[in-house]
Amino acid sequence: MAIGGSFSGINFAGLASGLDTETIIQRLMQIQSRPIARLRQRQGQIQAKMSAFEQFKAGLQALQTAGSALGSTSGFNVMKAVSSDTAVATVTASTDALAGIYELAVSKLAQAQKVITESHASSSTALGLAGSFLINGKQIDVVESDTLAAVASKINQANAGVNASIINGSSTETFLVVSSKETGAANTLRISDLGNGNVLNGLKIQNTTVSIKHAVANGAQSDRFTAADQTIKSLLGITGSPSGTVQINGTNIAIDFATDTLTSLATKINEAGITGVSASVVTETDGGTTYYRLKITGASTPTFTDAQNLLKNVGILQNGFRNQLVAAQDAEFTLDGISFKRSKNSITDVIQGTTVTLLAADATTPKRSTLTFERDTGSIKKNITDFVGAFNQVADFLKAVATYDKETQRTGILFGDSTVQSVHDGLIRRFIEPVQGLSGTLTSLAQIGITLDNQGKLVSNDTALDAALNGDIAQIGQLFYANGRSDSALLSFISSTHKTRPSTTDGYLVNITQAATRAVAAADEAQTQASTEIERLTFSGAMFGDTPYTIALSAGNTIDDTINQINSDAKLKNLITASKDGDGKLVLTAKEYGSRRNFEVVSDLAAAPNTTGLGMDTVGAEGLDVAGSINGIVGEGDGQFLVVRQSNTDVEGMQIRFTGATTGEIGRVFFSRGSADAIRTYITNLTDSISGDLTTNNTFLTEQVDSIERQITQLQEQVDRKAIELRKQFSRLEGLMSQFQSQSQRLAAMLGQAQR
Repeated sequence: MAIGGSFSGINFAGLASGLDTETIIQRLMQIQSRPIARLRQRQGQIQAKMSAFEQFKAGLQALQTAGSALGSTSGFNVMKAVSSDTAVATVTASTDALAGIYELAVSKLAQAQKVITESHASSSTALGLAGSFLINGKQIDVVESDTLAAVASKINQANAGVNASIINGSSTETFLVVSSKETGAANTLRISDLGNGNVLNGLKIQNTTVSIKHAVANGAQSDRFTAADQTIKSLLGITGSPSGTVQINGTNIAIDFATDTLTSLATKINEAGITGVSASVVTETDGGTTYYRLKITGASTPTFTDAQNLLKNVGILQNGFRNQLVAAQDAEFTLDGISFKRSKNSITDVIQGTTVTLLAADATTPKRSTLTFERDTGSIKKNITDFVGAFNQVADFLKAVATYDKETQRTGILFGDSTVQSVHDGLIRRFIEPVQGLSGTLTSLAQIGITLDNQGKLVSNDTALDAALNGDIAQIGQLFYANGRSDSALLSFISSTHKTRPSTTDGYLVNITQAATRAVAAADEAQTQASTEIERLTFSGAMFGDTPYTIALSAGNTIDDTINQINSDAKLKNLITASKDGDGKLVLTAKEYGSRRNFEVVSDLAAAPNTTGLGMDTVGAEGLDVAGSINGIVGEGDGQFLVVRQSNTDVEGMQIRFTGATTGEIGRVFFSRGSADAIRTYITNLTDSISGDLTTNNTFLTEQVDSIERQITQLQEQVDRKAIELRKQFSRLEGLMSQFQSQSQRLAAMLGQAQR
């Protein structure tokens, strides 16, 4: 029987031979595994190096982030805003603000109108009211089972720009409160019963006193609407079609919201022959949008009778509110003695680049505060010192991991690494060398007190930096951010990429071979008479994409009316300018330059003296893109913009704008990269996910780790196979030894018997 082997984890090796074969095998395997240990050690060193590189990369990215605050002109246009009395007003300033001191006096704050009903017995009891009313142009339908709370909910769900709520005064007193969401006198609540209903009186929110809502000299005008030739039903957005008769100075005027427009109402009133009374549609522009009102005037203000609430629905008349808690009101204030009115308390359009928030007012003794805006040199200085500090953190890290310590006689994990040394040198150069492309009096950071010490760290001289910041801030900014300019009023530098290289002081020559033009469509025939019917113009082409656009020109339009309607159209006003040439013909011109703004236009009416003259044949309008080169490299044009996309050139990624009409050598563009932008670009290139030096280095180290891992796997497999072979050999040895011992014992026994 064999004696070597193992059972249930208990090793019986060497029982026959007396040898500890397992220990022998383990010792032999340790010798065999020494190359693996050396590879593991080498692998650990490489992984430690990779970890150090990751920390190095993080430090570089922190440096890049610190520089971003200085990487554009906005970083040097930081303004500080101070209000001497923050209970009266608070102020903020953007980078567009200008330095200045202003005296503010506030007499009124803007208010949102708020009204409240008279008391109801309960908010949960059916009101028994049926009908509809309008609130800010939204229709509210009330049924008899509706409670006061249900009416409030319907108002809120209508998104009418108001808030409706319930106040419970006592167990028998409940009130409905309605308030405008917007402040300002123009945002009064527009509430009226629809048709001949009387819901608002039943809600106890309005009284029976009727007055003119928008008074003008000797007359009245309606609320403003977005069109003059759409039906009043569509302008109000209502589901029903109220109709009836109103009286003006006792004369009946039939009105039908389903068919009447502001224009047709004006015509009806004028044709009624009411002595001294005339009606017209007037326009006003607000925020670039044209609005229309029906205006009715007489020798004196006409009298109006409106039993069916029709004139109230369009805003000629109004009922008074039973209880007004807060009146709609504009803010009123003076700034350095100049009077202003605004609909909001947040004022953004008076002092350039600032927001003034009004908080307190007094009509008798205006509340006062001094507003001061000045350049925030403290913030700029902090950003500069943070940038310097971020570089020094990188320098400290490299000192710890990439140098030789004479005292300990040890080297850092990255000592001698060529990539680290190259990057470190590159960073230093971008800090201490003069900024290429600058030609002013300031061309290096040393001139504002930032220098390199003998330890390889940057130092900032506070006195020199403070003096510089109190001087020409634009020149200081150019030491940090990328800057482009041209020597021609027709050329503008627009942008660059991280691949664009700084120019010399001679700049980059710009040669234009084709100036950009705008697409223009002109009518074949002049319109000399007012139109007699609606004319529809349909626009299509590149400017309009896949969706043609049609505008319906009003009947009765003159050429000037048509021009005004096109230029006021919600869509066309942003794309096309309408005008007329010297012969009175309609001209349509794209607002922007280039082929992407090409368009076509066609009319549904033949050209005639009483139409636009465009006719029923499609008129095409084509613009050209600018063409030319920068520094001899041909660019790609888009309207007036020219960009170079050819790689591995000095001007790769540079974009300029040419606004002229001539061709040839137009001028030169100058481009520089200040230290913050140069560092940003350098680190961006270093960390590029495909070609960056740090990326390439990481890939190389990763491949080394993987290669070593493969070697370790192969060697371990060899060791494991050797161990198996040794165990087999020792097992055979134990078997032979066991047989020998058995034979020896039998021979000894036989000899013993023979001797007897």
